[in-house]
Amino acid sequence: MKENRQAGSLILRTGIGILFIVLGILKLKGGIATWTFLGGTLKTIGITQWPAFWGFMAAITELLGGLALVTGFLIRPSALILLLTMIMATIYNISSGADFGLISYPIAMSIVMVHFIANTRKNI
Repeated sequence: MKENRQAGSLILRTGIGILFIVLGILKLKGGIATWTFLGGTLKTIGITQWPAFWGFMAAITELLGGLALVTGFLIRPSALILLLTMIMATIYNISSGADFGLISYPIAMSIVMVHFIANTRKNI
């Protein structure tokens, strides 16, 4: 039973990690315009300074957080930072009037990150 849970967790971590790596790379490749848009979403919660910096940090978070999930290194801290990123994405999507299809992705990823935070026993 324990082996099944570990295998299931590995498959989940790897799949979600790869997804975040790809999304992070795409956002990094988008350059300053993409980073400025991403960081500009923080105005929803009152943060208006340095949008390109914050957008770059969001892209790096997805890339490095995904790598952490795939490698199993620092899973909890990475999942916490990814959770915060997904909560912000959810807030932005809801406030911008996006349809449920766009809102549901960051909500689902938030739930997965909570799972990783709550169910990861040991971090390297």
